[in-house]
Amino acid sequence: MALYFADECVADEIVQEMRRRGADIVYAKEACPGAPDPDVLRLATEGGRILITDDHGFGELAVRQSQPAAGILILALYQLPTGERERRAVTRILAMGDSCYGHLAIVEPGRVRLRPLQGRQG
Repeated sequence: MALYFADECVADEIVQEMRRRGADIVYAKEACPGAPDPDVLRLATEGGRILITDDHGFGELAVRQSQPAAGILILALYQLPTGERERRAVTRILAMGDSCYGHLAIVEPGRVRLRPLQGRQG
């Protein structure tokens, strides 16, 4: 079962619904409020957790700067209406599960793009 770490920018509704569905998820708003992105990525990686975020900057950290990551899942669903965006995010995240480990995954309304990470940790 996949372990998750939600960045502060992830909607509370997503985190709460994932918890209701039994996901093991740490929320940056609770665990490390205000922490800079490199620290958030490090905490997720040290815990062997897939980082969930809306921030494409984490892709830059992992891909271009070769920062280690267990996996990064970027939610690019901003064009969907509120409510539908959160429902789709939770459904897609839980459906992907362990397949996100070792990858940068970008979730868009009609597709998911996966890219292997070189510095996979966790």
